[in-house]
Formats: sequence, C-alpha cells, structure tokens
Amino acid sequence: MSYSNCYPVRNMNAISKNWNNMFEEFFRSDVTDDTVERVWVPRVDIIENEGGYKVYADLPGMVREDLNIDLEDGVLTINGERKRPTDSEKDVLRRNERAYGKFSRSFRLRDSIDVEKIDASFKDGVLVLTLPMLEKALPRKIEISMN
Repeated sequence: MSYSNCYPVRNMNAISKNWNNMFEEFFRSDVTDDTVERVWVPRVDIIENEGGYKVYADLPGMVREDLNIDLEDGVLTINGERKRPTDSEKDVLRRNERAYGKFSRSFRLRDSIDVEKIDASFKDGVLVLTLPMLEKALPRKIEISMN
C-alpha cells in the first residue's frame, strides 16, 4: 500500500496547488516591453435599491475628461482611456503590471429606468451612475376603499 494513498485530502491539496502554480506561471508577466498592451476592463458593482439602480465603476488614475457615457437604443455605454503616466520621454519602463489604454463597458437598461433622470458623478477614481426607475414602475401600496 502506497503511503500517499493514506492521505487523499493531502493529495487533493497538492494537486490543487500544482494546478494553481501552473496557471500562475502561464499568466505571469515579466514582460517589461512597454509596447505590450494589456486589455483593461474596469470593475463595476451594480446595486438595486427601492428607487432604481446605482452603478459604481472603479477608474483609478483617470480624470473626468477622459470618460464618456452614452445611451443609445437602451444600452448605456461607459468608455474612455486610461493613459500611462510619464514624467519624461527619457523614462524607461522596467515593469508593467498595471493596464492602460481604451476600454468600453456596456449595459442594457430595463424599460423601467427613467433615462431622462440618469445622473453621473466622478470622485476619487470612482464613477457613480444613478439610474432611477420610472415613477409608474415603482412599487406602491394600493389602499382599499370602504364601499
């Protein structure tokens, strides 16, 4: 009987660790060439509340002027470009772990959203979109009359 057969959980942990190491190696980036572009997609949270939705998009290092928000055919699109900071043309990039470049995120809106009242604010690298529901779509209590 093999010693390793006595500890199946330990074996599974070892297999899992090896699998994770394989993926880390595969996706590891030691590339220092600044001509390599990485795909950057900002992370978002979408929260539903009584009055509608809020969309929070993390856009660190960006300024408001580099962002665009469009609404067309019921699709809300956030796009922009995060530019690489440089102090001078003589700077040499030695390691590139952050992603830069153009991005676009699109979300199909429900018919219950009041598109005329969508609001956007941007502070400390976080874009907040407020998507209120139409008044007629909001839940309401119906009173029962006494006849």
